[in-house]
Amino acid sequence: MSREIFSRKVFLSFFTYFFVSTIFVDAQGVDSVDVKNDAHSITPFNWEVEWGLWCDSQTCVSSDTGLWNIMGEPELELDTAIMKSRMAILDLSSGLDLRWNPVSHRRVALYVSKRKRGLGTMLGRAPAFFPLFEEVLAREGLPLELKYLPIVESALNPEARSPAGARGLWQFMYYTAKAEGLRIDSYVDERKDPRLCTEAASNHLNKLYRMYGDWYLALAAYNAGAGNVNKAIRRSGGKSNYWEVRPFLPKETRNYVPNFLAVVYLMEYHAEYGIIPRNILPGYMEMDTVHVEGPLRFDQIAELTPLSEAELTVLNPMFRKKIVPGPGEKWPLRIPNEFVAIFIENEAEMRSVNPDLTPEIKYEPEPVVYRVKSGDVLGTIAERHGVSVRKIKEWNGLKSSSIRIGQRLIIHGDPTKL
Repeated sequence: MSREIFSRKVFLSFFTYFFVSTIFVDAQGVDSVDVKNDAHSITPFNWEVEWGLWCDSQTCVSSDTGLWNIMGEPELELDTAIMKSRMAILDLSSGLDLRWNPVSHRRVALYVSKRKRGLGTMLGRAPAFFPLFEEVLAREGLPLELKYLPIVESALNPEARSPAGARGLWQFMYYTAKAEGLRIDSYVDERKDPRLCTEAASNHLNKLYRMYGDWYLALAAYNAGAGNVNKAIRRSGGKSNYWEVRPFLPKETRNYVPNFLAVVYLMEYHAEYGIIPRNILPGYMEMDTVHVEGPLRFDQIAELTPLSEAELTVLNPMFRKKIVPGPGEKWPLRIPNEFVAIFIENEAEMRSVNPDLTPEIKYEPEPVVYRVKSGDVLGTIAERHGVSVRKIKEWNGLKSSSIRIGQRLIIHGDPTKL
């Protein structure tokens, strides 16, 4: 390995330590990790281990309930007249109704009291994601303010997962993601790819808006599902305005739109409240995409480029096992602009680095959990999910075909048959 590549690896291992710590630690509202000045004490291997342990733990859960759906009263009063005038300015150029209302006013005051640090972190992450969000939203004709929705959903963390099983920047549930054409299997989870999940979210939001003709009812349905919104509309006596339907929505969803409006306002007027960007991430335009036919492991790439496995993992979160799968398929791989040429130059040689460590790629669908109901037997469950009884027994360590009501079964089923 050349001296230049070695020195770049040391620098990038330090950069990745900082990059990963700001994404994952600050997402929970915890103070940033102190980064030691001795870059040689931080190696790619150490961060691969630490990052893996972190994401395997429950602390990787990040959703609106954890970061933004705080309760209580604000510790300060904000000038209503000033906020009304600012919201009126935002409203003039938006496809959303951004006029002042007292509910979102209280959320703004609460965030200024208790979430200034978190909002500063969001401003720091914005350069890595907002240009992409704006590009897709503009192309699809959606209000550009929807770029702030992933702040409420995931705190701009591609690795965020909710307790209910939602994943990625836009927090897609498994079945919704599949319905929007996202691929999820044992090697790939496209809910974590910034571009693909943003395109899917834009398509899904468009469908919801066409269903309700009201952006805030569409956002409520994005959060709670169309069934819950339809039920709330019926209970409201058939109202078609979000604020009239809001009292009948599930408790968490009642705060969802006010949270979003508060984030929109504070992202636009952050400086007026002393909110400044923290831990600024590299801009979206500083990265490029190369299309790679796998299989190609991240450690093979790291061996012949200045990139570390940890940095590749951060930049390409949809690859679940640090490997670009294949063969026969080409996948987008994000890397810094400055390393595109060296990647292309060394790509063929990368595949000869410890080729015996490259596994045989065997795709399995994302596992789902099925709860056994009265009258169920393994044969009917297997048929319903498009799998064999032998496979269900293998996945769940069953020695016989006996099952009980309420038992949970892990099934790698055919999603088209679920």
